[in-house]
Amino acid sequence: MEKTSKDQYGRKSWNVEAYEAEAKKGKKQDVSEEAKAAAQRLGSDRLKHRADLFQETVSSVKKRTLIADPSSGRKRFGFVCPICDLSFRDTLALVDHINSPQHIKKAQDLARAEGSEVEEVSGGFRHASPEEVAQTIETLVSQKLREAAASKGRESMQERVKKRAAFMERRANKKREKRKRRKVGSEMEDSEMARTMGFGGFGSTKV
Repeated sequence: MEKTSKDQYGRKSWNVEAYEAEAKKGKKQDVSEEAKAAAQRLGSDRLKHRADLFQETVSSVKKRTLIADPSSGRKRFGFVCPICDLSFRDTLALVDHINSPQHIKKAQDLARAEGSEVEEVSGGFRHASPEEVAQTIETLVSQKLREAAASKGRESMQERVKKRAAFMERRANKKREKRKRRKVGSEMEDSEMARTMGFGGFGSTKV
């Protein structure tokens, strides 16, 4: 379509429709190019954001991050009670808080909500159940009995050794006494026989 034309007198005229169609076409092309560029930027930004998140996730493996709770205005730096969500400047204040009725009540409520018995929690610390106490006592008694048996076994072995030594000593004493009595009896018999025969003793010579 011609955008310009001349009449019979040589005057130039412009085709408004042709210019309008060309303007619309150019504008449409410009918009499409801008849309393509924007889409490319959006896609690259999303890919970059995804890559950054993945890298951050990988680098955070086996790491702990402390996150401050902006909703709690009472929390400060120091020692924290996780049950009551409070902070204290030193351990003394924390211990006083743990022993307070407010903390104990909240700990019991929390234990009740988690399905634990109320009597099992006091001051934020869990008490042993009767079954656990009985098992612990049974274990301690068994250990004491084993120790006593081992000690008794050692003592009985020592006693057996002492008794054996005493028995051997008595036996040796009896043998010595028996030999001594036999020797005395033999000497008495020799003396009696010597007197009967008129000798002073066997083995002696009369001058």
